[in-house]
Amino acid sequence: MTITLDNSDGYIDFSSFGLDQEALRSLAAIGPLWRAAVREVAEQNQASRLSPEFFALTAELANSLSNIDWQTNWMHAWHRMHGRGTSLVVIFSIFFQASARCESDLFGSVQTPQKIHIELLSILRRSVVAAVSCAIELGEQARGAEDGIQGELMALRWLGEMPDADLPLAVLSVALDNRNQADQLGASDLQNLPGTLSERLRGLLRPQDRLFAGRDGEWLLLLPSLHSMVQAALAAEQIQRAFAEPISLLSGRMIMLKVVIGAAMMPEHATDGETLLQAARLARWSIVSGRAGFAWYHEGLSCDWQARHGKLEELREALQHDELALYLQPQIEVENNTCVGAELLLRWQRKNGDWVPPPLIVEMLEENGWRPIFTDWLIRQAMRISTDLEAAGINISLSINLTAADMLDSDLPELFAQCLETWGLSGNRFTLELTESVMMVDRDTALTVMHKLKALGFKLALDDFGTGYSSLSYLANLPISEIKIDRSFVIAIFNSLDSLRIVRTIIDLTRDMGMVPLAEGVEDELQQEQLRALGCTLAQGYLYAKPMNLDTFIAWHLARQT
Repeated sequence: MTITLDNSDGYIDFSSFGLDQEALRSLAAIGPLWRAAVREVAEQNQASRLSPEFFALTAELANSLSNIDWQTNWMHAWHRMHGRGTSLVVIFSIFFQASARCESDLFGSVQTPQKIHIELLSILRRSVVAAVSCAIELGEQARGAEDGIQGELMALRWLGEMPDADLPLAVLSVALDNRNQADQLGASDLQNLPGTLSERLRGLLRPQDRLFAGRDGEWLLLLPSLHSMVQAALAAEQIQRAFAEPISLLSGRMIMLKVVIGAAMMPEHATDGETLLQAARLARWSIVSGRAGFAWYHEGLSCDWQARHGKLEELREALQHDELALYLQPQIEVENNTCVGAELLLRWQRKNGDWVPPPLIVEMLEENGWRPIFTDWLIRQAMRISTDLEAAGINISLSINLTAADMLDSDLPELFAQCLETWGLSGNRFTLELTESVMMVDRDTALTVMHKLKALGFKLALDDFGTGYSSLSYLANLPISEIKIDRSFVIAIFNSLDSLRIVRTIIDLTRDMGMVPLAEGVEDELQQEQLRALGCTLAQGYLYAKPMNLDTFIAWHLARQT
């Protein structure tokens, strides 16, 4: 237990980490090194994007860790930054980098470090772990108070302190299978839905069972004192039956939700709490949509997970070492066959030579909280490519794909503004492509971010139009200058009258609203001629060129010019 809220000494129980007052006082000797290390890390990670306040307070950790006022301010700064979407992975990396820099500065090239330096570094590391553990635990308890249930750390603690440890115990990992239905709810219903579902689960539990909040909308049900796996399977069946009944929302609306459940037993599938929770999750992740909504863990799942984990580690390294790539697919003016732009498309080739599908890359980035790091890389890479194209005499617009989560980041316009200033570029050289789902969670925030980006000169495009939640009123209120017609409609214009009508309607609608229509997936000249006849302005697809790396694109573009 790291939190000692009833202790006048502050939030952190230093004794749990082998730290006494003498050790904390000696930590001040390493204060200047720690402060310099944190400032260097702040520069490397763009402190203004993450939180200048947090970095400033963190720089004083070695001198002020035992000070209650510092602890309070630092904890608040941590949770404000984490609440704005900064992942724990990013925050952890700050401390890892700063500690590594301190170690390097303290030991240098000395073959045999002094004992006092080794002790100081050990005290620093334990102090950092104590502060970080306390911040995480406070966040878990705060989230538990908000949702009415405690978080995963408390679940692990309960497993470790379980009184009947000799009896079999099961964990059920429960999550919504059709979560996209919930995403379409109004703000009030969406906010109250987790509590409503938690109460439904609570009503199914025995007195000795426990309910905790897991990760990304997950519930963890801990079922102790079971006699066989059959009991856990029956509990899962009971949960599925309960969720088969319509759920009444505050607005009076009724909604049907389906859950998927993964299960694992201890000691059959794991010997410790953390492995047990992971086994239940692996079982849930193994369920293919549309099939049975319940699965037990088995050893083969660990092999699949190890393969995915290996891919994940490789992606982390690729992100750190700038090994991802952006390919360019030309965007052509249909009337005169001139290349006026290019869409930047994400590509990643693994060390074994395999190319990873872009949707899977994005999925892994989102799952692990790396989206902010990736977005920062994406923007700077786009700026660099634009500068390299200009140096080659190619002045075209570049399209950048952003996610719905990006558009809910209120700091995004500031990041773009800083990058434009750094590279000496104008926003009108870029088009930001958004999907229709951007408006489904927090419309007001997304609109504010969009208007700020437009004020910087960026053009905004709506991608895959017609495949999501489009409506005239929805479209009229967005500061959009370009509509991209989904390739599924373009490919079918000669095979389906409905597709032809849809393409014609989108083009007419777009032009009537003063926007530019761009057709994706153009593969032959007949499609191009049909689009020209319908009045489509821009097109991209294999008819013109496949996505290319920067050098190949420059050569392709210059060849077309001559």
